[in-house]
Amino acid sequence: MEADLAIDLDLFGVLPAPVYDGLGQRRAGLEGGAAPLLDTKAEAPLDPFLDMQAMLLEMTKELRERFQRFQSQKAFAEAEADAAKDEALRKQAQADAKAAIEAVSLIVRTLEKIDSLQRTLVHARAEADAACGEDEDEAALAAEFDRLVEERVKDRLNAAKEEWMRGSGACRDAAARAESGP
Repeated sequence: MEADLAIDLDLFGVLPAPVYDGLGQRRAGLEGGAAPLLDTKAEAPLDPFLDMQAMLLEMTKELRERFQRFQSQKAFAEAEADAAKDEALRKQAQADAKAAIEAVSLIVRTLEKIDSLQRTLVHARAEADAACGEDEDEAALAAEFDRLVEERVKDRLNAAKEEWMRGSGACRDAAARAESGP
């Protein structure tokens, strides 16, 4: 009696488990050529700021769609509550409207957080760009500062030299020698 109880798994939509044999079947067709391999490593994002911004924009788009859907569900539930003649149906419609309102408010709070994250991201990007430019600005500023210091030191040194020469009378002797010639 039990021998007649064969179960056909195809009736239940169950497929036999696939057996992984590596690339055995594909290698037969390649014959000495390179075997195709699935690269499972994720490609590193080129710019993490742009990657994050794209993700936030995608989330905003999806939440906007859900927001519109819950608004329409709320309007439909309110119309059902107004048109309901049975008290139980009216309460059910009011509960549906309340759930839609809560979902809408949650979506609004989430959108506000996403907006805050986007602003923070833009601010961080601006700071990062400014930090990259600061190295060049700092170098130019340091060079200008060094030039001004050197100029000021030379001016003071020349002023001190002239003061010393005037005090020692060396200017008169040098002027007399310059006039008399070599």
